[in-house]
Amino acid sequence: MPDAGAISRALPVAVALAALLTAGTAALIVLIRPRSGFSTPWKTALGQMAAASPWRISDLGILLLLLAAAQLARRWLSAAVAWDLLAFQGVLALGILWRARGKPLPFGAAVRPNAVARQALLRWLAILPALWFAAFVWQLLLRAAGYAPDLQNAIRLFIGIENLPLRAAFVFFAVVVAPFAEEVLFRGILLPLLVRGSGAVAGLALTAIGFAALHADPGTFLALGLFSVALSLAYARTGTLWVPVGMHMLFNGVNLALIAALVRAGVV
Repeated sequence: MPDAGAISRALPVAVALAALLTAGTAALIVLIRPRSGFSTPWKTALGQMAAASPWRISDLGILLLLLAAAQLARRWLSAAVAWDLLAFQGVLALGILWRARGKPLPFGAAVRPNAVARQALLRWLAILPALWFAAFVWQLLLRAAGYAPDLQNAIRLFIGIENLPLRAAFVFFAVVVAPFAEEVLFRGILLPLLVRGSGAVAGLALTAIGFAALHADPGTFLALGLFSVALSLAYARTGTLWVPVGMHMLFNGVNLALIAALVRAGVV
């Protein structure tokens, strides 16, 4: 049995998780209640979003070439964690900013920051109960199939970093750069292209599969796929990429904070 000290150290984390679950349930009730703003079917909303997107397949091709070149250059550089971050999220973010120049509304409609923050918080909280339930069921299924899930590579990397400046850089990339780069890539570019070419349902599903596969972790595949669907629908409903970017920032930031708390408590 765990000692009293371990229980007392883990208690704040348990309280925080319970508070998040309660807030998430309340946010879900608020989000799904009938409102005139949701009169447009989600398939139509996705189609309208895709038609209005200024991003083209040439932009996707150029970004993929930049990433491939960065990965090739990565082979000749130091094995330090910083180069891993720069070779993907860093290069992708810079490439996006370069390709966005001159495009009309490359990140969606102009929305007030307070409205973006409110929508991002509401929609992130609302999806939490479903994410946690999906993750729990998925873990059970994997274990029943004989696969023992481990911590995600990024989480193991975060736990293993002892250098304070390097840990701060990792947190910055995980909470700021990665959400921006990944959301523009998947929601801003890939999703509209797939919806225009294959329809709303296929576009939503293929984007979710690609997003989950990018993280290369079987243990979180279902939860990340579900999160991708929530991010895509948030973009379609609000018309701005900054809402899914904000949701993604909250997701990564809170996850890292919980992991740090669990490590301090001796649970992880």
